[in-house]
Parts: sequence; structure tokens; C-alpha cells
Amino acid sequence: MPKFRPIPSRIVRSAGAVAWRPRKKEKQYAFGTAIAPSDIEVLLVHRPRYDDWSWPKGKAERNEPLLSAAAREVEEETGVVVQMHAPLTTQRYRLGSGQIKEVHYWIGTPAKQDAVKRSRPPVAPASRKEIDEARWVSPKAARKMLTRRGDRRLLDDVVQRAQAGELVTSTVAILRHADATARSSWKKADKNRPLSRLGGVQTVELIPMLSALGITRLLSSPWVRCVSTLAPYASVAGLNVVTAEELTEDRAALSPKDVTAVIKRLIKRSGDPVVVCVHRPTLPRLLKALKKYSSSQIIRQYPQEDPYLDTAQFLIAHLAHNGDKPRVIAVETHRTFRR
Repeated sequence: MPKFRPIPSRIVRSAGAVAWRPRKKEKQYAFGTAIAPSDIEVLLVHRPRYDDWSWPKGKAERNEPLLSAAAREVEEETGVVVQMHAPLTTQRYRLGSGQIKEVHYWIGTPAKQDAVKRSRPPVAPASRKEIDEARWVSPKAARKMLTRRGDRRLLDDVVQRAQAGELVTSTVAILRHADATARSSWKKADKNRPLSRLGGVQTVELIPMLSALGITRLLSSPWVRCVSTLAPYASVAGLNVVTAEELTEDRAALSPKDVTAVIKRLIKRSGDPVVVCVHRPTLPRLLKALKKYSSSQIIRQYPQEDPYLDTAQFLIAHLAHNGDKPRVIAVETHRTFRR
């Protein structure tokens, strides 16, 4: 009888980034620019234990979101503070223990905004026994240096995106506010209803994820529970929360088109990564607007049923600007651990 390996008891989840930068450090690429592979560099690390070159990555800590883990691990292994952009193909392979290792990757770039750097806690550099060198190299050199075939496939993907004008993308995150005090127990105006104790904890857990995305623009409904959701990140990053009446529950009910107009302006006027904090009733209009810039394949990846997003959960749309109009090329959802 053939012997079958037991099903792995758990999946080992890790996260990292394929970080890139212009070869000429003073060069800045606009959204949608087609970039020659020879004009960029990518960041590799050397692991002395295996004597191999790979992308910086590592295991997520207990209760740590993968998005946050990716940013932390890259900084620990390379000393570079990076922000995440579009996700790449998840790598899966079996470990000697029989467990499955699942590595989530994003395209990364060195963070330039002081606000992003301020929002990151200090990290301890990786041990020299784990990582003894980090090096920026050309894609051509990286292809020769990378040991794993899967890592070379990720490199090919990044190079193809550069040539197609899809490497420099914009980020729009739609965030449902953190958990709020129950309506039944709040007797004053609903716009002043505060966050619950759980919601307060969630706002702190949002900080590393918003930082990992390099968020520097904060837009919110002016109602207390939305502004309060972004307040902790705004405080540590030194940013201001901008409010828009169009995003309130009342305006969404009276004039849904106003909600749609807000998201359309953000999509068309690409800029630094932005988060929009809103109420559950406004989510259908916002998602519908984003879907108009999405292919049928991407649309299937959106939340399909009410409430669409849980409290303190957000959807990230990554947009390319290399055509007649912006296109959503990837969507992903993330949430806090406590819910």
C-alpha cells in the first residue's frame, strides 16, 4: 500500500515584498509610466544558513496582519522602510516538516514621506546569522542571483508591470469605521455616537496596516465614530483628517450621487495613498463606483453581500493609470485582529 503524508496541521504564513527603486535615485516616475528594466533596481537579501539570495520576508507574529508583517520584515532584514502597493502571487511550498509555507508578497517602494516613517515603531535588525547582506541590484543581476524558481517568477512579474506602465500605481482604501457604541444605548444625536471600547482597540490595530500602505491622505465622514477611527494613525503620523459631508449616512440617503462623486475624484486625481473612512450604508455606492473601473475578473473579488465590510475592515483598490482611464488591477481586504 502507498504511504500518504498526513495533512499539515497548520499553514505557516509569511509575508514580504519585492521592493524596487529607480536606478538613478533622483529620478521620479509618474503614474502610468512605462519603465525599462534597466532603469530600476530591486532589493535582495542573502541568507548565510542556506547560502541563497531571496526577497526579504518572514513569519507573521502572533495576531499580526500579513500586511504589517511584510513591512516589518523588510525593514528588519534590510533596514529599508518600505510601503506596499499591489499584491503579487502568493508562493506556496511544502516544508520538511510536512507543513505548507504560504508567503504573501507585495510590490514595495522605499517610503519617502516622513509621516510614514514616523508611524513605524523601531525594529530590531535581523541577526547576521539570518541575513548577512542586503543589496540593491538590477533585474538582470537579480535573475542570476535568485535561488528559487518562484522568486524568479515574481521578478518576471514586476519587470512585465514596469514595461507595461503598471508598476507605479495609486492606492485607494475604503475603511468602515471601528466598532461603535450600540445605537440602542445612545440617546443623543447619532452623528456624535462614539466608538466602543473594542472600537478603541481596533483603531490602534489599524495603525501598522495604514502605515504599511504608506497612507498620507485621510478622508472621513465628519461623524465622530469615523473621525475617531483615523485619529490614532493621524496622531502618530502627524497628519490631518479631512472630512466630507458627502460621506455621512444622512447625505448617502438623500443624495447617493454625492458619495459616488467623492470616490470618482479620488480615482481620477491620482496621488499619494488615501484612506476613506465611512459608514456601512455608504459602502454599496463606493464599491459600485470602483467596480466601474474594474474588469469582470476583478469585480468577482469585491465583497458581494451586505454588510460588505465588517467594522475596522477595509478594502484596498490598486489602480493603474497607463490607459485612457484608470483601471483597478487588484483589490484586497484586510481587518484588525480584534472584531
